[in-house]
Amino acid sequence: MDEPAPARDTAGPLADDARAVLEAARATARAHLGGLDALRRLFAAEFGLARDAMVAALVWLLVATVLLGTAYLLLTALLVSGLRSAGAPWPLAIAIPLVVSVGVALFGVLRAKAMLRYADFEGTRRQLKLGFRGEPAETPAPPADPGAAP
Repeated sequence: MDEPAPARDTAGPLADDARAVLEAARATARAHLGGLDALRRLFAAEFGLARDAMVAALVWLLVATVLLGTAYLLLTALLVSGLRSAGAPWPLAIAIPLVVSVGVALFGVLRAKAMLRYADFEGTRRQLKLGFRGEPAETPAPPADPGAAP
């Protein structure tokens, strides 16, 4: 007959397996942390590039604005000069470009005002109001008035 195996004083293969699983879990956690650190460094580098690109774009936008403003002033002076040479009095020659400028500026202000309605973070405010639980639950119906007849 088979005799039972004598009890061992040292840990068996189960303890070795547990250590191997623990070491594998630690290695996996280190790998994930390394990946997150690399992602953080990538984000920081791209943020720096985006910041530098934004500064350069704003500088070129300023240059373009100055040149466009200069061209607009010269075009206005040319229009006033053309109206004067066509026989228009000074007030009329100055009033026509003024009215055109005010009209274009008003159009620009109205368009800018229409675009700013998208900058109100409505979706973010709505989500913060709801919390992070997702869709709002159905609102219960208000309780019936106890004094009302059924």
